Amino acid sequence: MNFKELLEQLEEHLGFHQFPVNPAATNIKDVFEGTPLHHDLMTRLVRAIYVSNACRVLTDPVKLDKTFQALTPIRQEILRAARTDVDLYRVLDELGAALNQIFAESMVAKKMAGPVVRRTAEIIPLSAYRHLRRLKTSA
Repeated sequence: MNFKELLEQLEEHLGFHQFPVNPAATNIKDVFEGTPLHHDLMTRLVRAIYVSNACRVLTDPVKLDKTFQALTPIRQEILRAARTDVDLYRVLDELGAALNQIFAESMVAKKMAGPVVRRTAEIIPLSAYRHLRRLKTSA
């Protein structure tokens, strides 16, 4: 799964009001179509995931472990803050659950697709062609 697909999945799981992804985005600055409900949190989170996964473009792949590494310090900061509102706690829990579900579904889809078989060469039986060659040379 790539970065943009992850964002689209998060929008689907969390809702447009929390994660308004711009489908026409071409860079990290254009990711949001509007303003998310928790704008600062979502902006920091998106940038942290992008940097943690070493993305250079929106179509670069993302990994579960790198994504959670990006989420952890932000989550810890919010949970330890003296003035965090209840909605932020709920959003963080929903975000973690959504990420787990998204990556789990991605892994199941990969397993269902099976291994990619690449054919490097094709064996062509030459017996039929040899027979034709003998006929031409004997004439």
